[in-house]
Amino acid sequence: MDIVEVQETWLRVNPLHDWSHERVTSYLAEHAILQHPLVAQGYPSIGCEPCTTPSADVRAGRWAGTEKSECGIHVTTDGKVSRISGENGG
Repeated sequence: MDIVEVQETWLRVNPLHDWSHERVTSYLAEHAILQHPLVAQGYPSIGCEPCTTPSADVRAGRWAGTEKSECGIHVTTDGKVSRISGENGG
């Protein structure tokens, strides 16, 4: 990922874009930062509820079974969460 991404009408800034998984893990340990409780339950990458599943691979649990790998918040105009972005999705 790039440090800055333009997506539709918003800007995404990824300040840790060049950190490896090992560097993140090391930083968490060095600074005694607690991990999300779902990590211990097999969720190494936490996203929103409809797109996150347990996985042995760090990113494979996101949008499993689809070509997507990133979420965002996808809510249709009628307030339902959608796995498909488009006219009615986010």
